[in-house]
Amino acid sequence: MASRFVKSPVVQTTAKRQYAAQAVAKTEHVVPAPEPLKVSKLKNGLTVASIENHGPVTSLGVVVKAGARNEVYENTGVSHMLRISAGLATKNKTAFNITRNLQQIGSNLHCTSGREHIMYYAQATRNNSEMIADYLTDVVSNQSFKPWELGDTLPRMRVELGNVSPGTKALELLHQAAFRSGLGNSLFCAEHKVGSHNPEQMQQFVSKHFTSGRAALVGVGVPHSELVRYGELLSLEEGAGPSAIASKFNAGEQRLETGGSMAYVALAAAAPGATSVKEALACMLLQRVLGSGAHTKRGLGQGKLSKAANAASAANPTVAAIGPMYSDAGLLGAMISVEAGSAGKVVSAVAAALRSASVTEAEVAGAKKNLIADVLSAQGSTASLIEDIGTQLLIAGDAIQADKIPELVNGVSVADVQAAAKRLAGSNLAMSAVGNLSTTPYVDSL
Repeated sequence: MASRFVKSPVVQTTAKRQYAAQAVAKTEHVVPAPEPLKVSKLKNGLTVASIENHGPVTSLGVVVKAGARNEVYENTGVSHMLRISAGLATKNKTAFNITRNLQQIGSNLHCTSGREHIMYYAQATRNNSEMIADYLTDVVSNQSFKPWELGDTLPRMRVELGNVSPGTKALELLHQAAFRSGLGNSLFCAEHKVGSHNPEQMQQFVSKHFTSGRAALVGVGVPHSELVRYGELLSLEEGAGPSAIASKFNAGEQRLETGGSMAYVALAAAAPGATSVKEALACMLLQRVLGSGAHTKRGLGQGKLSKAANAASAANPTVAAIGPMYSDAGLLGAMISVEAGSAGKVVSAVAAALRSASVTEAEVAGAKKNLIADVLSAQGSTASLIEDIGTQLLIAGDAIQADKIPELVNGVSVADVQAAAKRLAGSNLAMSAVGNLSTTPYVDSL
């Protein structure tokens, strides 16, 4: 009887649990503290940056200073085509090889692009870091652009173009109205250019802009010494590549009548670029004082712009301050979504609010907390962190440590934000509009 009791599942399970608890207590593992950002530059000019967090996952990204801004009329949309061609065959590996082998280790490969950069990003468990480095560097530096594979990506491009929201279209048109070319080039290929990008154009764009001096290899969850070794796998041409043409703001206007019941309008004035750190931060704080949209689901927008819009119309317009920023230029203004019949009143009210903006000490204090939270929250995503570090390194040659962000933001005074508001009040506005524009005013009437 006693032997059967000892062998019973309940007793055996309890004993196993006790043994397991004792074993854990004896083999307690201490995780080392995360290491700060380390940055170095290789002999060929490639910048390498790492954050060793001693985690189980390694994330690698190659950020290249090449985007829609670098397009010319003949190859307009090539950066969009380049983005959706990531993972196609290289000079060393087939597309099937890349897809199959990355899937086998549970990895993934992504490509995102902006107006001034493009990022290739991969992630896998730490023991597979060398393998993803091999595939990532090959995808970046040995692209082959086979014509039949480029043709196979066109349906995907058409789907992406079909899914562009009216608000996004308005924001793209705002850049075109404000900058015309360069930063005015769209992130999306024009409909009439779909299928026009041949392998020669693609290769020419990559050869011209994908150079070691315009690239940064960033890793999270990897020792710096290993990342330096991975950097040597990138076979890019040496040099800084061509310099970008300086951007000039124009108080232009772009309108796209598509019908429907809504109007989507974007207004913006010129703002400093990211290299003017203090002025740029002041504009980012002013953006939050003006109101960056609702912060709760189905909630009303907060800030001066929403109050002005709701006072002008009871049609529940949606208004948010916008502040896209680039290396040498930026924009500061508002994005408006409103019923077409109320667009005239709401747009005029928002434009008047932009031109009469003022700030208080309490508003700036709240904006600082909001900005710090936004930045640190964005850096909580490994992909966003890698993209942020890479773009900072390529623009300024250095990256701001996360623990330095609060100090930097708090160093901006109320007077700095008031000066930004004063510049906004005296600036000309660029404007774009999409949708039913029957009552939408023209920019010269605002």
